[in-house]
Amino acid sequence: MNALQIVTRKIEPIVEVQTKVIDHMTRYMVGKGFKWMLPVMLSSITDPLWPDPAAEDALKPPEVEVYGSRLRLTHSMILHKQIAVGMGIDRLFILSPNIRLERGSADDGRHAYEFTQLDFEIAGASMDDVMGLIEGLISGLFKEARDWGLEREVPKVRPPFKRFTLEEIKEEFGSEDEASRLMKEPFWVTDIEREFYDREDPERPGHFRNYDLYLPEGYGEVSSGGEREWEYEVIVRKMKKAGIGLDAFRPYLEVARAGLLRPSAGAGIGVERLVRYMVGAKHIAEVQPFPRVPGIPAVI
Repeated sequence: MNALQIVTRKIEPIVEVQTKVIDHMTRYMVGKGFKWMLPVMLSSITDPLWPDPAAEDALKPPEVEVYGSRLRLTHSMILHKQIAVGMGIDRLFILSPNIRLERGSADDGRHAYEFTQLDFEIAGASMDDVMGLIEGLISGLFKEARDWGLEREVPKVRPPFKRFTLEEIKEEFGSEDEASRLMKEPFWVTDIEREFYDREDPERPGHFRNYDLYLPEGYGEVSSGGEREWEYEVIVRKMKKAGIGLDAFRPYLEVARAGLLRPSAGAGIGVERLVRYMVGAKHIAEVQPFPRVPGIPAVI
């Protein structure tokens, strides 16, 4: 795709739908008592992401020098959300830009290396609290969207959405993506071993209190979240197990060591992925005015 092809695309109707989606989500969050924070785009710390950051295919956040400090482009604001809850902001959300420069190409139609999340966190919340909140947001959005004159019909959905553990998904469908292709409504996948900050179930070691929301028709994951670890000793143990260098997370660990992190839970909802589903686009590049697809050079 060249510059002229980008500029002459019929993108305005998609941006109109995106505007309505963001309007619905932000109204919903404000109506639930959330405070709207502005994003952090450069920081000394950011989400290391899964898998093991020492692995060859790990995502390395780009760094820049700013006034004598080395800062990283934000993978996600998860660590900042935890710290903000420690500041006393009990319910917060952000329209958070994320940069994830994956090696090679993940061009499956839903990956972008520059994207935005509706990212939120709730002090003292459980996974059930967050899942219920998202179910209310999505079901309300789908209902509202039926009056938008979309060229496709989104399903009528009602909470609670169906839940599967990752093990159950693999047993029944083989993979999360295959389940997404076969299911007719959004569904949850829970109990996924991943980043150190997702809480391990204290009563069931080796199981995790986290959750991903998948869209039907093969559109895949649209939201990811979990309850959070907040105890310093647990965080350090899990970071060491994953091979994560502690020095790279010194400010975050200082807050944890001081006992200032608090129990919380939250999630992020991918704005472009959700818009892609709402308009029925085959590829995420279709909903980005300036496409940012892994493995493909940006034109503008």
